[in-house]
Amino acid sequence: MFNYKLSFFLITIFVVFLYFVWRKYLLIVPQTLPSKPSFFVEGNDDILSGSFYEVSIPPTKQDWYSSADYRLWIPDDVKSIRGLIVMQHGCGIDAANSGLDHVKDLQWQALALKYQFALLGSKLSTSKNEPCEFWAITTGGSESAFLKALSLLGQKSNHPELRKIPWVLWGHSGGAEWVAQMMKKYPDRTIALIAARGGGYFLIETNSKLLEVPALFAAGEKDKNFKDSVKVPNEVFFRQRQAGAPWAFALEAKTGHEIANTRLLAIPYLDALINKRLTKDNNELRSIDQTQGWIGNIGTHEIVPANQYKGNPLKAAWLPNEETARKWQEYVTTGKVLPTRKPKAPSGVRVREIKEKEVLITWNHTPDLENGLPSFRIYRDNSLIQTLEGQSHGFHDTPNPTQITLEFRDRQGSVNSSYRVAAVNELGESLSPSQKVRQEL
Repeated sequence: MFNYKLSFFLITIFVVFLYFVWRKYLLIVPQTLPSKPSFFVEGNDDILSGSFYEVSIPPTKQDWYSSADYRLWIPDDVKSIRGLIVMQHGCGIDAANSGLDHVKDLQWQALALKYQFALLGSKLSTSKNEPCEFWAITTGGSESAFLKALSLLGQKSNHPELRKIPWVLWGHSGGAEWVAQMMKKYPDRTIALIAARGGGYFLIETNSKLLEVPALFAAGEKDKNFKDSVKVPNEVFFRQRQAGAPWAFALEAKTGHEIANTRLLAIPYLDALINKRLTKDNNELRSIDQTQGWIGNIGTHEIVPANQYKGNPLKAAWLPNEETARKWQEYVTTGKVLPTRKPKAPSGVRVREIKEKEVLITWNHTPDLENGLPSFRIYRDNSLIQTLEGQSHGFHDTPNPTQITLEFRDRQGSVNSSYRVAAVNELGESLSPSQKVRQEL
């Protein structure tokens, strides 16, 4: 005979169990931050304030590409732009469709802001069934489109210096081949190069000017496109390194063609090199003193200061400082690059009652070069009630989400409660001061 009471009891226990498991899941696994604010709250400003400008450069009859769109981000209050970070997407429709969003990446914006640089993303497309070489080879019109875009963006933004300032070049896959060609043609204008999962075919030949430009070739250990993305860049690295180029090669462990953790090595690498190479008047880039850097052994992954390296440094990776050397070592051994410090605690925490038992918590946080926008934890009366994810990154290294508002609505709140917000990374959390609920919005 079926026991209804026992069945009801077991179902009740199971539902309660699921409820508590789900609550624990919500506390531990980050949930998504909202893209738009619920209300206008004074002081809840943009995370990093700046202006966006866009232009499109239609192809001429001689050009191979079908369309070329560009988006520029300039930090607010920059009187004269000192340099440009160029983010060139790779091959494929998905890469092109997300290419413009590179400029909405808060971690790269933080690097641009530090040096009063602008940040540029693109969307280069070809006609149906045509290979991405139609734009990835600069002589097919994409170089000319890029230079025209800089001129037009300089006019739109009232920053005509865009036509002449030096640049940092970053490219993924087919984009790595594109930026490698630009470095080769404009070595006097290139501060440094990041070529991820490609970037070798056009650097076989060399010249004295090219050997002065620092470059990082970032490959993936499990990349199925082995020849184009690993073998050729590796061979070109060794050839030009032995000629004296201050170059590095890094094979990211346990990863394929995706960008993965490359940014966690690339951004500190560029931070060090912009500081070393950029002059106050931007008229000329400084040469690299390789004796002041660090050396990474490609085979053993050993790192030491350049003046202490026992082997032939021209058969090893050159890195600008100890921080990047240690991150390079993590990148090639485990594929996971850890931060060296916790993120700063959120500031400007405000807690307001929206309606009975519903509270709005807002805060400010400045992304840094190591963490970008980290995850956050919300505490009510010192008990964790929610974990919120910051800005993450996909296969092509484009940000997700592209628009973020730092707020959380506590639908079980109380005017008698107090709240704290913590910024979190692998090293732990940094807590804000405790804030009581205000009853006016």
